Amino acid sequence: MSDDVSEVDFEHRDMTPNWAKVSYDTDVWFPMPFFFKGTMWADAAEWAFYYVTDRFRRGGGSLTKREVKKEVVPRAEILVEVQNSILHQGGAHKFYIHCPDYRVKPVMISIGLWKSKGTRDQALDFYSRWGTRSATSEPVSTAITTEHLGEGIRSQWVGESEGGRYDRVNYVWRNEEFETDVLVWMILWDRPRFEEVLPDLDAFVQGIRCTPRKHKSA
Repeated sequence: MSDDVSEVDFEHRDMTPNWAKVSYDTDVWFPMPFFFKGTMWADAAEWAFYYVTDRFRRGGGSLTKREVKKEVVPRAEILVEVQNSILHQGGAHKFYIHCPDYRVKPVMISIGLWKSKGTRDQALDFYSRWGTRSATSEPVSTAITTEHLGEGIRSQWVGESEGGRYDRVNYVWRNEEFETDVLVWMILWDRPRFEEVLPDLDAFVQGIRCTPRKHKSA
């Protein structure tokens, strides 16, 4: 089979019948559910309040009524907006928030888990460039290896959209055992925050491993 990516219709792909589990630093990241049925939270507002409160306490804040109204509630509302945005986003199955401090802007990263299609090289080529239609720079790709997923590709570029100039990074691997192509990405219209998150994201992807569907969890 040729490794020409144009020979495979990756645009019409299926979610893997398997899943993925992530071991991550809970001081830096927390999970963002797509739906709340079966979780400990009734809805997005309750989830957001829980994690902003957690970050506020970790930062040494005192949860007085004044601080809840001034600090916690406005930041929880931002998180709710972020969570609501994924309801209109395709291409991902798991989401996490980078927020080591309640005072910093929360940043979402997305994980897509796709049933393997084409050759490994074709898949890595397609997913490493997925999202480049609005790129204004050629993607810079480097190899990245993790214990659980093996060798993959990390691809980074700059682009322009209606929201202005953005930075984006994609990570992609093929897991042969579970016949799953794993795509992780982050896009941000804030260069300093992007550069701040990137080292933590490099560490985060080291904790991803594919599992049978029955072990689905954050």
